[in-house]
Amino acid sequence: MTYDPLIAWTPPPVAPPPHPRARTAMVLGIVSVLGVLCLLPVLVGPLAWYYGAVARREVEREPTRWGGRNEATIGMVCGIIGTALLGLLLLVAALVVGGYALLLDPQTGYGS
Repeated sequence: MTYDPLIAWTPPPVAPPPHPRARTAMVLGIVSVLGVLCLLPVLVGPLAWYYGAVARREVEREPTRWGGRNEATIGMVCGIIGTALLGLLLLVAALVVGGYALLLDPQTGYGS
């Protein structure tokens, strides 16, 4: 039996391309976490959470077609953190507005 290099050689396995929403979710998640000081970037936290969950679900459903599960997970986790920070900011804003309303204490003259 002779050795034929063309028959014995097999190409290395090709990794599937990353899911298009995986990188989007990761970027949006990082922006939402880093944008705590500005209100606008925090607003993309729920969007990053959604895109990460969708991309991760599709990667798990079709692992031979899509890659990028780690990017989708990072985007989802950062989106969850960004959403929690958004909720915290809204709670603080509500407390500030409520405290300001109590400090004003308008005297209308009724009932006195």
